[in-house]
Amino acid sequence: MSLVLFFALFYAGFAQRDYKGQTVDAKTGEPVPYVNIGILDKGVGTVSDENGIFHLPLETSKYGNGDYIQISCLGYETIRIPVSKIEFEYNEYPKQILNPAEISLDEVEVTNTTLVPIKEYIGYQNNGSPSLGYWKDNVALGGELATKIRTSKGPRQLNSLEFEVWSNPSDSILIRINVYDSDGPLGRPLTNLNKSGKDILKALKKGRGFKDVDLEPFAIHVTDDFYISLELLKVYGDSEIDLVLAAADSDYGSYRKYTSQDKWQKVSDVNMAYYLETSPYVSQEKAKRYEVKVEKARRKLRMLSGFAIHNGSMLADVTVKNQRTRETTKTDDSGRYVIHAEKKDVIMFSKQGYKKMVLEVGDQQFANALMRLVD
Repeated sequence: MSLVLFFALFYAGFAQRDYKGQTVDAKTGEPVPYVNIGILDKGVGTVSDENGIFHLPLETSKYGNGDYIQISCLGYETIRIPVSKIEFEYNEYPKQILNPAEISLDEVEVTNTTLVPIKEYIGYQNNGSPSLGYWKDNVALGGELATKIRTSKGPRQLNSLEFEVWSNPSDSILIRINVYDSDGPLGRPLTNLNKSGKDILKALKKGRGFKDVDLEPFAIHVTDDFYISLELLKVYGDSEIDLVLAAADSDYGSYRKYTSQDKWQKVSDVNMAYYLETSPYVSQEKAKRYEVKVEKARRKLRMLSGFAIHNGSMLADVTVKNQRTRETTKTDDSGRYVIHAEKKDVIMFSKQGYKKMVLEVGDQQFANALMRLVD
């Protein structure tokens, strides 16, 4: 099953004019990169570049008095300008001044119960499913692909995000990870839960592989269901975007924006395979029960063993990671590894100077990893 996501932005030629400028900080005068600019809910938008420069081709005759250009960015106040009042410049980039927003701290709930963090994985994994999602053709900057993450109620911190790229022919793609509350119309994404004022950026290099994003520096907390989205900021190189991502067979559904400031639309019942390590805060009694449960489950797992080999020689100190369980070990001095693994688990072998090797577990309990040097 495929989740096909086409982002396209077509220009009408001579009828359009170029609304351009530079987004800058009101206090420092420094450029503000990766600001979302677009006509609200109309599928016309873009993102400013690393120098704050933006271009937004517009055919103003298509829009009425109720249409606005919205300019928004984490850590800054949102700006709305009626399309009828925008001014076009031909030889300059007028500065669009952004005022820093006041930081609102979440309310602190006082309780007599001592809560402690435990480790819990939530979200969705592909686990060998043929489901996928992709951005194809002329993707509009600011386009997003989001999936709702179901979770139990209660406070938890988001520690890391993992997703899998099946194919990326571009030299590099810069994306932003957004975390949204489900407080929009029809339970769709609306409020950004990243209160740090800092963008969560990730560069995706050419090729396939699992991508890990460290979320701890952003101190993102949730208390109920939420959305994770990947947003396109920049494509490097001359090739057209054709980014293929792993999806899952869960049926909660995925949502898209075609471009900056567009409305959210449900695109499929298939979820993107966004998988998160989190730290829910629970009572000490529940934490002890959870540790016992995890240990029992770990003991029931099958073991996979083998050797990491290069040109007939055993390789020591190779990192071996089960992508599903996150269990990690290293090969010993004889190149041998032992790790818990079930059928369809994906095991990744990595060592500096060598290409990463990926193994999908089948019925075997013994498998060697044949390592190759980096070109």
